[in-house]
Amino acid sequence: MKAFLLFLILFSSLLLSEDMRRYSAMQKRIMMEKGVIENPFVILPHRPNYLLPMSYSEGYNPLYQDTFDGKKLDNIEAKFQVSIKYVAIGDFLTDDLNLMFAFTSTNWWQSYNSEISSPFRETNYEPEMIFSYIKPYSIGNIDIKHTFLSINHQSNGKSGTLSRSWNRIIGGVMVEKDDFIVNLEGWYRLPEGNEDDDNPHIENYLGYGRLGIIWKAFGENNFDISLRNNLKKDNRGSIEMGWSFPLSHQLRGYVQYFNGYGEGLIYYNHATERFSLGVKLTDWL
Repeated sequence: MKAFLLFLILFSSLLLSEDMRRYSAMQKRIMMEKGVIENPFVILPHRPNYLLPMSYSEGYNPLYQDTFDGKKLDNIEAKFQVSIKYVAIGDFLTDDLNLMFAFTSTNWWQSYNSEISSPFRETNYEPEMIFSYIKPYSIGNIDIKHTFLSINHQSNGKSGTLSRSWNRIIGGVMVEKDDFIVNLEGWYRLPEGNEDDDNPHIENYLGYGRLGIIWKAFGENNFDISLRNNLKKDNRGSIEMGWSFPLSHQLRGYVQYFNGYGEGLIYYNHATERFSLGVKLTDWL
């Protein structure tokens, strides 16, 4: 009897694995997330979670002269991101519309700079409330797989001249074609009074939206690119590229390159270039 039960379990697992292979990478993630909506103890990954112990960039040091008594910052530091979300209400108001709360923290850590006690140079906090619609639909010949609308706050938690923050309403759609996923987002900055604005005209540097492309290729390799642009004559924008590849069943190697404006809020109006190496704990797919 025990042997028969074991056979049934193994056979069911094989059928499930075979069935899952029929679906695209994006469909698999949506199905897995949908399967845990009723579990109040599950917290899901939102954006990628990663640790980049070797991250090189020549920082804009004048901003920190008063903070670190004029001591120089290291060009090599660690960068890491923690991003989670929680499904508060599944099938909110209608089927396949979920109400979620998410939080992302991106950190730049002077981990090798013992001269100034290895401080966190910059941390960006990003809480948001998301209405996520996961039922596919079509607009003309375009098949939309996922749609969302979020209320987003982003801040670096500092005060005085180093304070940066803004609030946005963000809408986006996700389209999948073969091994490519295209994510298009647009945002509207909620206005602030001039006396409360820590970063005036930030839209001139971070633009009004983002185009993201993910390519799943060569087995388990993921390539992603993220583009922002202000679409103005005085053109400014950014590009971020990443490559992740399997190291083990849970862990992925990760290479990241950034060039442009707005990698972190503190430098939103200064162009930076950064190259980083490390691991991803969770990926987009």
